[in-house]
Amino acid sequence: MTCNKCGKENEEGAKFCKDCGNSLMQRRSKKQKKRNLMYAIVLVLTLLGVGIGSAQLMEDEAEPVEPPKEELTAEIEPEPEPEPEAPEVEEETEEEPAIEPGVVEKVEEPEETVPAEEETAGTVTKVENVVPPSEQPEKVEPKKKEKTAIIKESQQKVYTILTEGGQGSGFLFSNTGMVVTNAHAVAGFTDVVVRNINGQDHPGTVVGISDESDIALIHVEAFEGIEPLEVEMEATDVGTEVIALGSPAGMENTASMGYLTGIDRDFYQEFTYEDIYQIDAKIAPGSSGGPLVDATTGKVIGINSLVIEEGDSIGFSIPMYSMHDQLSQWVTAPMSAEEVAALFQVYDDFNGYEDEEYEYDIDLEMKFDETNLSEFIGDFRYYYETSLKEEDFFYVQNLLVYESEIYNGISEYITDIAGQGMEFNFTQLDIAGIEIFEDHAIVHTEEAFDQKNAAGEWSVQERNKTYTIVMDEYGFYYVSDIVNKE
Repeated sequence: MTCNKCGKENEEGAKFCKDCGNSLMQRRSKKQKKRNLMYAIVLVLTLLGVGIGSAQLMEDEAEPVEPPKEELTAEIEPEPEPEPEAPEVEEETEEEPAIEPGVVEKVEEPEETVPAEEETAGTVTKVENVVPPSEQPEKVEPKKKEKTAIIKESQQKVYTILTEGGQGSGFLFSNTGMVVTNAHAVAGFTDVVVRNINGQDHPGTVVGISDESDIALIHVEAFEGIEPLEVEMEATDVGTEVIALGSPAGMENTASMGYLTGIDRDFYQEFTYEDIYQIDAKIAPGSSGGPLVDATTGKVIGINSLVIEEGDSIGFSIPMYSMHDQLSQWVTAPMSAEEVAALFQVYDDFNGYEDEEYEYDIDLEMKFDETNLSEFIGDFRYYYETSLKEEDFFYVQNLLVYESEIYNGISEYITDIAGQGMEFNFTQLDIAGIEIFEDHAIVHTEEAFDQKNAAGEWSVQERNKTYTIVMDEYGFYYVSDIVNKE
């Protein structure tokens, strides 16, 4: 036997070279271990082919793989390998993991599904957190409306209250035809006239009135079945944008914008006003009893009642939530005519309600006023611009003499421009002069506005206009004619 290290011939069966001492069993051992390794690999591949359908079966069949490893270890460990041969033993040990990939693969197959399951569970958790109730507060917020829509809807249920002593305003409170107004607007009367936005007059009867709080309730049979304005039952914050509706200074059913500028104001006059709202929206005599509306929600928050006209006018409105219970009580249990009459001294000279010969001796003569005429033209321009913007004749029609030439002309013009994309921005309105005659008044103005035509082209338009204003028996102003002098 030849030593593979020094080439010296040795006796057959010798384990070590007699010359250099090198192990003569090394090559045979390596070949044997390689054969054992091949047997183990074939066995593992066979087991994988049989057990691929089940992870559990693969785990059970993996056990036969272990004996070859033990046999290899048993063969390697007894050999008295000298120090020079240590690297070769480490090299052989590195060859053994060739078996491990098969074993590891079988063990890791079922484990690979664990992360997938964990990921799925995490995904489910995320889905559940997408729309929790705590993240949906917007659904319970009060519904917001456009201001123009609020004005248009509210004006349908805002009325002018007419008596032989003057006029005021009111609004629909219940679907039983009950209209709220101020007590001072109807004090001394049980029978009144209630005029709607279309100028139609209906008889009304005072069925509730207070001599402490400035509130009253009128029943109008013609309004039964109509849904009332929605009422705000909570206190309103300072800074809230508001709309005051009513018939101020002879201007029937108009609206003015402003803000709630104060709360908890107290006044003690003919009536007691406690914790009332202060507003900067324009109101004037004739606005009394009209609604103060939240410009965002459209709900009635107050009853317009007082105005201080020194300097910049300041208005005051009774909070609706504070009067709701009393008004509701009158709806279900109305006062009698005698109970209403007993509250005010004006009835002392009134000899019963069956005395048909009784006549009121009150001077109801109405006169034109320059200040009111100027304000009326300003309001007319505002509502005319709104009609152009909204392409709706509704907003300006009640300020024009019904079926007059200018009434029909403006109506047709708004219809003609609808849908063409035209825009109007009013930039100037100056009162150049006012002439007052016995049955009408003339107001001269200088006006300017920016206009975009149907082709999308902008231009500046300037006008010198002459308005002819007439007044009805209740003091309401109307435009009967407009002449343009370019």
